This record gives sequence, structure tokens and C-alpha cells, in this order.
Amino acid sequence: MYCYCITKTASFGQLIKEGPKNNLSIVSNEVFQSIVQFYEYDRDIPLEASIVAKNELPYGKREKVVFIGINHTQVPAYLVIPKNDASKHPVVLIVDGIYGSKERWFEDDSWPKGGLVTKALVDKGYAVMILDAMYHGERSYENGYVEPPWMYTYPNKFRKMVIQTATEYRRGLDYLATRADIDSARIGMLGLSIGGLITFQLTSIDSRIKTAIAGVTPFLKGPIFQPVQSYTFANRVGCNSFLMFMGNKDDWYTMEDARQLYDLLPVAHKEFVEYDAGHKPPAEYIGKVTDWFEKYLKP
Repeated sequence: MYCYCITKTASFGQLIKEGPKNNLSIVSNEVFQSIVQFYEYDRDIPLEASIVAKNELPYGKREKVVFIGINHTQVPAYLVIPKNDASKHPVVLIVDGIYGSKERWFEDDSWPKGGLVTKALVDKGYAVMILDAMYHGERSYENGYVEPPWMYTYPNKFRKMVIQTATEYRRGLDYLATRADIDSARIGMLGLSIGGLITFQLTSIDSRIKTAIAGVTPFLKGPIFQPVQSYTFANRVGCNSFLMFMGNKDDWYTMEDARQLYDLLPVAHKEFVEYDAGHKPPAEYIGKVTDWFEKYLKP
């Protein structure tokens, strides 16, 4: 593993002026505001949330929650509450990559090693919430029970899927605000792959997220992906701290791309970790993300 970290950064303007040339396409404020409107939603639409199942896990209590998303969708999610004496719990939102689902965050040998991540976070006292993205998991019926749209085959459908999923995570935040056992002042976010894109998006447009981690985030270069691309949002990220980890053997980006994206983050406390890995997160990331939330999400 290779890593470097910055605990305090200059302003975005200073980074561009003093740092190495950054060739990522930065959108103007006017263009950015035209993009952000597609992540907005009608807050007056009732959540109609209900807990439809409960399970006792060795390390926590798992509830299956269903709430109204956008475009008349019903969004299924898991919320895991730690088994400790705290009356309120900080919470981590987890956003999976394409072809993932909420189920694999309870499977130790899945692509993200999700069961190990969830257990590690809950053991430390964090509640964890995972949604099924549009077209994923229990929502595969929305796409005729076939695989979600591949970005380079159906780019417009893919873009719609990402934007709607991001917006429904905002609805998930609305639901968490109704829970007496959740500390809405301490919300973190972990996104992998396409979930990393959504992490950049939400931390730039929703101030409720206090700290975030984006891992193995792909680069989807081209005008059609501008409304979802990470570097559209990176220089407007507004959370207090941000961890970015990437694999130096990942075919979805170069390390030059990754470091230039990191340099755009105008965040006081940020860190970049380079793993000797491809697109699959290595086992070491589990301890890294747990330590990060211990440092920046605990009171």
C-alpha cells in the first residue's frame, strides 16, 4: 500500500495556480447549477416508510425498511442498529457499485467484502444503511429482470439510474432524520465504484453528510457523463473530511487521473490512499475505512 495525506488544503484556486497542471474538465457555476437541479426532489411527497422485516444478527439488529423514492418508486433498504447502550447512533450510508445490492453487504466473500465491512462498522457503534439502487437487487423488475444498463452500451439509461439512485439516497437521509435512535448530526458515507460517483455527487449538494469515503471511483470521460462524473462535483465537495482510495492496477482510470481528482477536493482534512490492487477493493481497506469514521464521525 502507498499513501499520502493532506490534513489542510489550500483553496481550489490556489491548488490550480500552484499545483501541477490539472487537465480535468471543470464546469462553470452556471453549468453546475443546471446539473444539480436534476438531483432535486419534492420534499413534500410523503416517505410512507415502513419496517417490513426485522432480523437479529450477532452484531446488530437489522431492519428492512421500504420508503417512497422518486418517480413513484418503492425503495428497499437495510438499516442495522448496533447492540449497545447508546440512545443515538452515528450512521454510515453505504453505496455499492454496479451489479451490487444491499444483500452483499452481509456476505463476507462478496466483491466489496461487504459482510466484513458492515460488521466492523456496527461493532464500533455505527448504524449502517444500504439501499438497493435503481434496477438492482429487489428492484431488478424495474429493468425487466435483466442486468442494469452498462454505461457504454446504454449511457443515457445509465446516467438516469445514477441520478435517481443518488436522489433516493437523499430520501434515505430524510428517513433517518425521523429516527429517534439515529444521530442525524453524525452522518458518514462510503461509496465504491459507481457508489464513489454518488459519494462525490451527494457530498457536493447535501450538507447533511459530514465525512465521506470514495473508493475505486471510475472515470467516465465524455460530455454524456458530465452530469454524473466525479470531477463535475469534486471541487464543490462540502463535507468536513474526505478519504479517497484507488487501485494502481485498475483499468477504469490512471493514477494521474486519480491524483488530479483528489487535488480538486477543497476539504480541510483529506487523504489519498493508493493500493497495489485493481478494481476490487483489497482487504486492507476495511480497517482503513473503520479508522476513518472513528476519527471523523465520533464526537
